[in-house]
Amino acid sequence: MISAATGELFFASTNELLHLFDYTDEIEAAVIDLNDAHIWDTSAVAALDAVVAKLAAHDIDATLVGLNEHSADLHGRTTGSLASSH
Repeated sequence: MISAATGELFFASTNELLHLFDYTDEIEAAVIDLNDAHIWDTSAVAALDAVVAKLAAHDIDATLVGLNEHSADLHGRTTGSLASSH
């Protein structure tokens, strides 16, 4: 499964991001394409962490691809260190 997230990812878009995915698909792996997205804040990183965690809870291995330089830097510095209420 390949899913694409597009646009500006920040605190106001996190709920929509979480509902973009079908966590019950019977697949082994998911690729989340972020080529047309930009991560602006740690809320978006936490939301992506929550998506990956929800997929993992359903035994789906998720991979993020296509992060631009700023997004990759922010994600790399903060992923896994943020509490998520999602």
